[in-house]
Amino acid sequence: MSVVTVIILLTMPAGRRRGIAFVLGWLLAVAVIGVLSVSLLHGQDFSSHKTTPSRIASVIEIILGAVLALVSTLAFRRRQRGEPSGEAPKWLARLDNTSWLLAVLVGAFMLTYSLTVAAAAEILKAHVSLADSVVAFALFALASVTTVVAPVIVAMAAPERSEERLAAWRRWLLGNSRAIGLVALIVISAALIVRGAHDLIA
Repeated sequence: MSVVTVIILLTMPAGRRRGIAFVLGWLLAVAVIGVLSVSLLHGQDFSSHKTTPSRIASVIEIILGAVLALVSTLAFRRRQRGEPSGEAPKWLARLDNTSWLLAVLVGAFMLTYSLTVAAAAEILKAHVSLADSVVAFALFALASVTTVVAPVIVAMAAPERSEERLAAWRRWLLGNSRAIGLVALIVISAALIVRGAHDLIA
C-alpha cells in the first residue's frame, strides 16, 4: 500500500516534491526508532537467549508475528467477501488540495512499524558494537525504502515518460496489492513467531 500511495502522490500537483517528502517521512520514522533503540537499549545484555533483555526481545517478536497473523487473517476474510480493491483510498484523494509537506506525515505514518521494531530487536540480539548497530539499522532503512523510492526515481529520471508507466503500476498495484500484502504478511508473521519462539526456548 505504501508503493500505491507514493505513486498516487506522484500524480498529484507538485508530485515529485510529494513523493520525495513521503520518502523522507518514511526514513525519518525509521531513524527515530533506530536512534531510540540504539541509544536506550544498546549495551543491555542481549548476548544470551537466557538473559532478560533477550527474552523480552523474543517475546516482542512473537507478539508482532501474532499481530501480523491477525491482520493477514482479517485481510483474507475481506478478500473473500469480495470487497473492491481496484480503487484508491478516499483519504488519498483528499491530499490533492493539501500542502506537499503533509506527505512527510503520511510517509511516517505508513511505515511498517511492526517489521521495523522486529529489525531493531534482531540487531540488538546480535550483540554487536554501537557502530555496527548503526550501520545495520542504516542498511535496513535503505532496504525498507527501496520499493517506495523506486517510483520517485522513475518520475525524476524520465518525467516525460513516467506518467504512463506510473499509471500502469498504479492500476496493477491497486488490483493486486491486497493479495501481495496478504502473502507477505503470512510469511513474515510465521517467520517472526518461529524465530522468537526458537530464541525463547533455546
